[in-house]
Amino acid sequence: MKALRSVLTLVRVLGVVAVAIVVYAWIYPERLGQWLGREQAEAQAEAQAAAAPAVAAPAAPGAATPAGPAAPVVAAPAVAAPTAVAPAVAAPAASAQPPAVAAAETVHKPVKASRSQAAMAQWLGAKYRVSPSMLEILIVEADKLSKTYKLSPNLIIAVMAIESNFHPYIQSEAGAQGLMQVMPAIHAKRYEKFGGKSSFIDPIVSLKVGAEILRDCMKLKGGSEDEALRFYFGGGASSGAYIDKVRAEQRRLNMVAAGKQVAID
Repeated sequence: MKALRSVLTLVRVLGVVAVAIVVYAWIYPERLGQWLGREQAEAQAEAQAAAAPAVAAPAAPGAATPAGPAAPVVAAPAVAAPTAVAPAVAAPAASAQPPAVAAAETVHKPVKASRSQAAMAQWLGAKYRVSPSMLEILIVEADKLSKTYKLSPNLIIAVMAIESNFHPYIQSEAGAQGLMQVMPAIHAKRYEKFGGKSSFIDPIVSLKVGAEILRDCMKLKGGSEDEALRFYFGGGASSGAYIDKVRAEQRRLNMVAAGKQVAID
């Protein structure tokens, strides 16, 4: 009878302990997890230590070693650190130069120039140090525009000479660009039919837009070429000198076209 009571008492005690553990785990679950994790880690460490071969760790330099024959120290094979592998194709270096313009935008097929047109191209090429073959393309196109817009012969060519010296990529301090020194910001609509403001780099586009503006200036000034040139220049006190320069170059071109010998200034 006493033994039965002892067993019942033990069961009650164990039950109380179990309930206490459950309550503790419910209130402090993180502590129970830490305890269980620590126990598992220690067990794993003991198992690894039992399975690992007994290899003596190399003594630190200068440390005392126990008496007796020293065990041979086997050096671990040296493993070289991985070196950076350069790409097979070198990356293109950054360039300070502007991107190249597509050849189709600025290069035009050679044209068949007349004898007078070829003579002017040679004369202008020697004076302004420009390729005569490229000048022939501009001269032929300028003659067509002059007839279309009813301008006097070689006036457009003379304007190109004075405005840009036949350099298609030149830009003034005011922002005028191209052969005819047109302001793209002001005349943006005129460039739309040629692909936008950036098309000023095409010499033929610059020529066509400039000639169109000169034609409109003629209409505004009642058909007077001199007044049209003054308006094209932008007016001002120096516009008279500009007109004289254009007219003088036009006269020289007319003489060259007529087969006369004209000295290069």
